[in-house]
Amino acid sequence: MILQYDHIDSTNRIAKDLIAEGTPSGTVVRAVSQSMGKGQYGRVFESPKGGLYFSLVLEPDLPLDQLPLITLATGLACLQVLKERFSLFPHIKWPNDIYLAGRKVAGILCENILKPGLDGQTSAAVIIGVGMNVNNQAHDFEEEIQPLITTLFEHLHAWIDLDDLLANLTRAIVNQVTRLREDRLAVLAEWQQADLLWGRSVVYHHHSQSLTGIGLGVTEQGTYRIREENGVEHLVIGGQLRLGPGVDLH
Repeated sequence: MILQYDHIDSTNRIAKDLIAEGTPSGTVVRAVSQSMGKGQYGRVFESPKGGLYFSLVLEPDLPLDQLPLITLATGLACLQVLKERFSLFPHIKWPNDIYLAGRKVAGILCENILKPGLDGQTSAAVIIGVGMNVNNQAHDFEEEIQPLITTLFEHLHAWIDLDDLLANLTRAIVNQVTRLREDRLAVLAEWQQADLLWGRSVVYHHHSQSLTGIGLGVTEQGTYRIREENGVEHLVIGGQLRLGPGVDLH
């Protein structure tokens, strides 16, 4: 089931309301534009017309402690579609941003809704929110972020059928989330091959904690490894992980 809207505040917010009403797994909420698209850490994800903005509701058969891996699986699904459909070769910045030629082309935000069962077992519905810059151009965005983002149109110089792209992305996401249950290590190994931060200088901030080091990729639990200059390694989750100053992405 696909619910389409012209302009709403957030597809993730609508999806959350639908889950409370009992919407089935596989429901998709899509918007032409959003006024309050959800980004990481509560930031607003800018969503001008021409992009593809949707939230997919899934009830994955996964242990609760593996739910964070769904963000990684979704990123891998986006890469798969962009490679297979358009011969583009993006990278993923842990945990949820898709980069193309050094600039952000898409963002992912997953939210878990825990549902206690009658048998005492807790299950979860997961809202997988994806925002991708497709047929818009950099000048459609606020001036301060224009140097940081790109769109598929700017690389392909052609309009993309958003309905077709949505169908391919949702299919790929479901397949990759299913693979988490069947072969989680293979999914993580493929994700690692697209890691934007691997071997590069990174800076990590979380509350009062701050680390500078080299990115070493994801663990089997989906946390990210950073090695400081003194050789000490850290596993991080949450917080903000960015490339170090002066890192060349090209």
